[in-house]
Amino acid sequence: LRFKNPNLYQILDQRVYRIIYGEKFPKTTKINEIIRHYFSYLEELRKVCKEKKIPFELSDRILYELDKKINKGINLIQ
Repeated sequence: LRFKNPNLYQILDQRVYRIIYGEKFPKTTKINEIIRHYFSYLEELRKVCKEKKIPFELSDRILYELDKKINKGINLIQ
């Protein structure tokens, strides 16, 4: 979806999730939970972008790199 319309959708990334929520992405295989997490994530991502003045369409890459710097050496796997 991100590649089709980056102004509306972004990639659900573990590193970006960790920046937004301060915790690791919850593991689940239940499709309804994944969908719910995705839309909640998009809402929070929009808030962070507005607050930090980050272009939404670039936010996945910007916040990914930020997490790499801030959480260097911290494992993503639970």
